[in-house]
Amino acid sequence: MTSTLNWRVNKSLLMASVLGICSLLMACEDPQEIGSEVFVQDIGVLYTDTLTVSTSTLLMDSIATNNTDNLLVGRYTDPTFGEVDASAYFHIVNQDTLFSSVDTAGRKDVQWVRFPSKVDSIRFILPYTLYHGDTLQRQTFKVHQLADNALLDASATYYSNSPAPVLKSNLLGQAQNVRIRPVRNKNILSGNGKFDTLRIPITDPAFISFIASQRDAKVKDDVLIGTGFRNRIRGLALTSESNKNAAILGFSADFSVVRIYYNYRYTYMLRNKANTADSIRTTVDTTKFNELYIGFYNRGANGVRGTPVNARFNKLTSSRTGDYSKLINAGNILPSASTKNEVALQSSTGLGVKVNFPTLLKLKERKDIAINKGELVLEPNNSNASLALPQDLVLIEMNNTNRPLRTTTTGDGNLLYIGGENYNAAYTSKTNDYTFNVTSALQNILSGRNKTNGWVLAPNVFATNANGQRVLVSGKNIVGTNVDRAVFKSSNIKLKIYYTYVSK
Repeated sequence: MTSTLNWRVNKSLLMASVLGICSLLMACEDPQEIGSEVFVQDIGVLYTDTLTVSTSTLLMDSIATNNTDNLLVGRYTDPTFGEVDASAYFHIVNQDTLFSSVDTAGRKDVQWVRFPSKVDSIRFILPYTLYHGDTLQRQTFKVHQLADNALLDASATYYSNSPAPVLKSNLLGQAQNVRIRPVRNKNILSGNGKFDTLRIPITDPAFISFIASQRDAKVKDDVLIGTGFRNRIRGLALTSESNKNAAILGFSADFSVVRIYYNYRYTYMLRNKANTADSIRTTVDTTKFNELYIGFYNRGANGVRGTPVNARFNKLTSSRTGDYSKLINAGNILPSASTKNEVALQSSTGLGVKVNFPTLLKLKERKDIAINKGELVLEPNNSNASLALPQDLVLIEMNNTNRPLRTTTTGDGNLLYIGGENYNAAYTSKTNDYTFNVTSALQNILSGRNKTNGWVLAPNVFATNANGQRVLVSGKNIVGTNVDRAVFKSSNIKLKIYYTYVSK
């Protein structure tokens, strides 16, 4: 739709209007160059939402998935893209030497403690954080140990398509035919509220014996895990088996633990007030557990969480079907005309949406233009409640080879988001859309300062800071913490512009 308000004015009425309009124009002529001919020109304010928006699905660079909040495990079949599989790889243990403290229930005069030489049981406990797909399909979850020559580096960047570490053949433990019980209370992310957990028993005799031997090998009875643990236990892998059309589950990396249960025995003296020889010695048997962590961090100034001590990353494999199978290498694009006039994006698997505006510069024909307001509005197809939409999208500048622009040429610099009012938009459920304010970004294209005439739409992770503002979690990479996705009909992507013109 295009509407116009346009008139021919006399000198006295137009003078104030011209002064105001000049302040909007990107390049206003010097006063001495404005002659009386201006006062017989057409001046107007227009609105349009019919400019062509050319759209394509783009396979972006690899997506970083290390040190994300969630461990992603499982598989599901997307009705648009095809099958997506996820598995997680991570370190455990919070420090090189882990000490144990016996719970004596506050009793005094504990005379003797026998620390255990036997491990009662080990459980891997993982709180659910999210799901994507059909949770009615049961899954079997398996835990393996990384091979002795495998290496995870907490300082390295891992991507969704990084090679999976080699695993030992023996199974540490499994939970078979699990009925998926996703998180009921999203407050888990702040550590509050009740939530369901996946519990996997660790049953491998060699692993259990090794944990027990760590205590036995030490002189100090209170050493639970001795030095060199990381050199012996290189890390763990969490995988699943299920029907293809099941679900990908998210588990909180920071709240997941490997819990080791022991039986402790200690004695204490129950003394009389006179503390005489008629005191009674009492023996207590109690069970205690200690925990090994995945999410463990160095502490920065004022106790703020610093760099991670343990490495972790998610590996995702996407077996795209149909026309989407043509997206093989980074930079490949698939025009919407090839996919029933749809485009799609997805976290973690590298799918983004390229948009450009081939008719935008036609606004300048026979007119001097100033953009008063510009909005890019996208309405997703939101028909499947089990397939979550991204909470936030970002607009990234791109080059002519369909690669996101970065601050460095090495591929690891900060992403360059569009300049101006908003480079991000949150999903609004009431109107079922994402709305970007792109006023300055459009003006940069019209003025020639931006030569690319196109952007990349992609999911990203935002968090609310202490001032209540939503800020990027990472500026370097589009962090793959989820597998949420969005599919758009090209006709539901609109560029809305209010602009002022002066006819040439």
